Amino acid sequence: MKALTIKILIGLAILSFVYSCANMGYPTGGPKDEESPNVIETDPPNFSTEIKGGKINVHFDEFVQLKEINEKFVVSPPLERKPTVNLRGRSIYVEMGDSLKANTTYTLDFADGIADNNEGNPLGNYQYVFSTGTDLDSLSIQGHAVDGFTSLPVEKVQIFAYANHQDSLPLTTIPDYVAQTDTAGNFKLNNLKAGTYKLFALVDGNRDYKYNGPGEVIGFLDTLLTPTAELFQQLDSVAPDSMAMRTYTAFSPADIHIDLFEEENPLLYLTNYNRTRREKLDFEFSFKRNDKIKIDFLEVDSDDSSFLIEMNGRQDTLSYWMVDSNIYKQDTLTAVLNYLKTDSTNQLVSFSDTLKLNFKDPKKAKQTKKQKKKSKIKKPVYTFKSTAKTSQHLNKDIEFEFVEPLAEFKLDSMHLIKKVDTLEMPVPFTFIKDSSLLRTYHLKAKWESDTEYRLDFDSTAFKNIYGIESDAFTKKFKTKELEFYGKILLRVEHIHGPIIVQILESNKNETLIQSKKIYSDQLVTFNYLEPKTYIIKVIEDWNDNGSWDTGNYKLKLQPEAVHYFRKEIKVRSNWDVEENIVLPHNH
Repeated sequence: MKALTIKILIGLAILSFVYSCANMGYPTGGPKDEESPNVIETDPPNFSTEIKGGKINVHFDEFVQLKEINEKFVVSPPLERKPTVNLRGRSIYVEMGDSLKANTTYTLDFADGIADNNEGNPLGNYQYVFSTGTDLDSLSIQGHAVDGFTSLPVEKVQIFAYANHQDSLPLTTIPDYVAQTDTAGNFKLNNLKAGTYKLFALVDGNRDYKYNGPGEVIGFLDTLLTPTAELFQQLDSVAPDSMAMRTYTAFSPADIHIDLFEEENPLLYLTNYNRTRREKLDFEFSFKRNDKIKIDFLEVDSDDSSFLIEMNGRQDTLSYWMVDSNIYKQDTLTAVLNYLKTDSTNQLVSFSDTLKLNFKDPKKAKQTKKQKKKSKIKKPVYTFKSTAKTSQHLNKDIEFEFVEPLAEFKLDSMHLIKKVDTLEMPVPFTFIKDSSLLRTYHLKAKWESDTEYRLDFDSTAFKNIYGIESDAFTKKFKTKELEFYGKILLRVEHIHGPIIVQILESNKNETLIQSKKIYSDQLVTFNYLEPKTYIIKVIEDWNDNGSWDTGNYKLKLQPEAVHYFRKEIKVRSNWDVEENIVLPHNH
């Protein structure tokens, strides 16, 4: 028995040894492939001349893949029929067709749309260039395009260059040359003929190389550009102890800046209407309104006193609160709406719309006699939302937004009390309607630092236009200490017109904290700042209306210039931070 056990143990040891030997050379996958594919041959060769069309072949040293090639592949000058790009193993084939212009240099820009097949390593910004004539054009225009309001780069913007300079060209004609911005917003129009060009930028949603009006993001230059190339020589180090004179070419312009914007839609028309509650009618329009709308009902008599009109913040939606119960009790209302509307010639004309607005009270679930006996009829209550929280900032009002328009409020039923030691003392305050929002009110008080307050509203303090009264309301809160806040003392220089200086929180959303309007070089104080990190944004308010305005291509208006000073400013409690900014010259 002992001998048998020894034999079994020896056998297991041998099997274990054989297994380990068999696995010594098991593959581990090897190092990760981080090499980009290489072009080993092109047919015809890159930078060829006297090419009449046909197929272009690009061969690589490994298998490749195409990434978003339909979006990234750009041909300049553009063709009426975009060439097809096909992939076969280690090669790419481009079918150019035979509609090429004579004596023209073409650039096939693949951007970073070619990558290896294993790890997706991109080839880089690969371009294939050829000419249908005997010479290659070589001039270029470089620059970058950014969002006119955020100053952030915009990817995949089409940059158009026109040798003809008519203003209507972007609306009617395919450009002479085209390029596309990369992820950093940079672009380069390559292989241009000598001449003077008009530049236009477009986020070309339908890829028709034309601007189709509001709805597409655009940008344009106010001046014409004449690209140049100049040779210059420079001493370069070729070895630790030797220098060589090298010749370089400087292409200009190379620093073009384009602000992108979306025009306001001047077409004014009714987009939607509804009656989500019995007493309220909503009319939504395509654009903000400045005119007065007239509304009449066929079933009932009405006049201006029958409604309260509410405009939303964007001024493109009008709400009619019906005050007259003879009107809102009707399940069906036929409204005749008279308003200004854009006609087929883009002119504002008086227009009349007849609209049916229905409302039915929701069906109530059936109740048994026992349920009806138990259930109590709930008295309707006038409700509101408040910005009052347990902690109150010293520089903020308390806002109240009411569900329906407010008919009256009783100041003697509203009490603001502060606690001093063990005593409670009344505090004076004002309760004021917002200047632009119908249902918003502000409670204003001179808040004291680090103080406990209580806000008490008696029941029936507020009554809405339908006679419904509010319930009792109580909120306790405490103000921040004055020492909690920091301050930014900002010296602003080189102001050449009205500007809006904004302090933004340095976060993902760049939340607006404070905004001030100034007209000349001065020291601007931003106080009551929480201990956070901030950046500065400046808007050149050319029309002095207190807000940023977009551009208009037809009127040759650029969007109002925006400057970001992205140096982070760290504000600490009970501390002043001094900063200087100098506005750049207009670009």
